[in-house]
Amino acid sequence: MDQDQDTILQEVLDIIKEDIDLSEIMGVYLVGSYAREDYTEKSDIDILIITEKTDLELIKNENYEILTISLDLLNYKLKEDLLPIGTMLKEAKPLLNSNFLSCLDIKVTKRNVKWYLETTKDRLKLIKESIDTIKKKKPNGKLSDIIAYSLILRLRTIYMINCLKENKPYHKSEFLELVKKVSGSLVSYDRYIYEKGSEDHKRELPLSEGERLYEYLKEYLKKTIKNVENSKK
Repeated sequence: MDQDQDTILQEVLDIIKEDIDLSEIMGVYLVGSYAREDYTEKSDIDILIITEKTDLELIKNENYEILTISLDLLNYKLKEDLLPIGTMLKEAKPLLNSNFLSCLDIKVTKRNVKWYLETTKDRLKLIKESIDTIKKKKPNGKLSDIIAYSLILRLRTIYMINCLKENKPYHKSEFLELVKKVSGSLVSYDRYIYEKGSEDHKRELPLSEGERLYEYLKEYLKKTIKNVENSKK
């Protein structure tokens, strides 16, 4: 990282001072790839700001992406919609007010991950239909970037839920190791990244790799649902 944390804090405050009363800020935190120290030259510097009462749309300014949320919204998210805020808070490095993080109760419950588990189950049905269609028409064919994107997005989501459940940090490198171990390569992840930034859909994911990821994700989801069932509502 070129900037030190004091420089980052000052630049962030300069960016947001037109949108919020700085005295309302309860904490400023470095999150994302820079907090995990797995950033690349193309990575943005992700910042999370907690305020007393102000919520702002995501601010993109040069290489900064700044998310500003109120304490009320934060508490709502922790109870009802854990991702991605739970992961952000677990990996956060304080730029202002480190004590605030220790006061937060970040845990997985049936209630706050319900949507992610249910939609992953639904998405798996659509993925299976696509795999079966290609398998029937072109046994040696390849799956679309849309399918690769869905597989990796859902696998990453379930992986993050498990990291939070086990109270361990998410690391991109460890997730990539899992993808490679399951599928045999990182083609699926490469297509996921491509699909995120392109409207040009291609077919590059080998059917066999897509099938392995699908089967793994299906079982991983079942285990996760079972584990979460033991959590408080």
